[in-house]
Amino acid sequence: MGLHKRENSSNWYYSFQANNKKYVGSTGTANKTKALQVEREMRNKIHSENFLGEAEEISLRDAVLKYLEPRKQYSYYRGMESISRKMFGSKRDPKSKKENPCYGLPVNLLLHEIQTKHIERLVAKRKSEGDKPATIKHEIGLISSTLREMQKLGYKAARDVVFPQLKTSYRLRYLDPNDEVALLRELDPQSARSGIQSVDERTPEMQRNVQDNYDLVIMLLDTGCRYSEAANIPWSSVDLEAGTLNIYRSKVSNEDVLYMTNRLREVMARRFAARQPSARHVFENKAGKARGYAAQAIKKAMNRAGLNDENVVRDKGGKVTMHTLRHSYASKLVKNGISLFEVSVLLGHSDSKMTQRYAHLAPNDASKKAVNLIDSLQNSGAQK
Repeated sequence: MGLHKRENSSNWYYSFQANNKKYVGSTGTANKTKALQVEREMRNKIHSENFLGEAEEISLRDAVLKYLEPRKQYSYYRGMESISRKMFGSKRDPKSKKENPCYGLPVNLLLHEIQTKHIERLVAKRKSEGDKPATIKHEIGLISSTLREMQKLGYKAARDVVFPQLKTSYRLRYLDPNDEVALLRELDPQSARSGIQSVDERTPEMQRNVQDNYDLVIMLLDTGCRYSEAANIPWSSVDLEAGTLNIYRSKVSNEDVLYMTNRLREVMARRFAARQPSARHVFENKAGKARGYAAQAIKKAMNRAGLNDENVVRDKGGKVTMHTLRHSYASKLVKNGISLFEVSVLLGHSDSKMTQRYAHLAPNDASKKAVNLIDSLQNSGAQK
């Protein structure tokens, strides 16, 4: 029982017995590690068929839709929904918004039929289509998360799929002081600029939107919150007297109390004084509910400020996005000596490894010592 080879084939074959029945077949690979994985998946599949047959079957496509449904309220939903379409063969062009065909998993693939080979093939195809590892990670991450959640809900699901560890390497884009000034200048609610009416000509609703965009960016820059955490914060989480914010991080299911900067405290005090008595959230939409994801005006301000000009993007290593504001907060702290552990706590990272991306920004004492040494050597050499 186990793996064996046949004289007429280089591939490994599995052979095992379950419920008084013998199962034999080719693993389809000459790689023993992969063959062991195939055998394990077959054993699990047979076990599910024999002992978990009462579990309800569901296709991967329906499972992904079920996974996404309760997440519609979050800012990241549209991105995940786009990833799910791509997973099944439809990729949207970011400029034209046209749907183009790409490689996709079979729409009728059942959740318990997924095997490691499906994931490996998907990764290989995405690489051939030019996707970067970070992009591919989002797609296979959605599959992995869907599998785990459907298992908890009692659906028949594959349990031994191996997901590859994709290495991502990219430069970290954050705003320097000049970038921050330029962005806030473009968002200034009292300034006149092309594409928007002068202050005197704006309707109250238009002026409220302009002010909200400015205030929200201040909050993101001064707290490092994720967009959804800031945009949906209720007044009950703001303590002006203590100068604190109670932040619930839905992405990682934890809660933090953060102190406000003087700048942010002034923003919150002004907004509190001007709020409607019935207002529940700090930032609201037209319907009086939580703002939700509405970032187009802020993104346009980033472009107007020149932060995403072609040469700037090339020199600084990437485009400025809403998440860049979170990176900017972290970069300020690390550059000024706050430890990576403390930054991890402030950002609400569930895994401190995520904070390592900022490690290179820490003050380089070794370099300073090296410069001092070389300067002293050069000075002593000049004196001789």
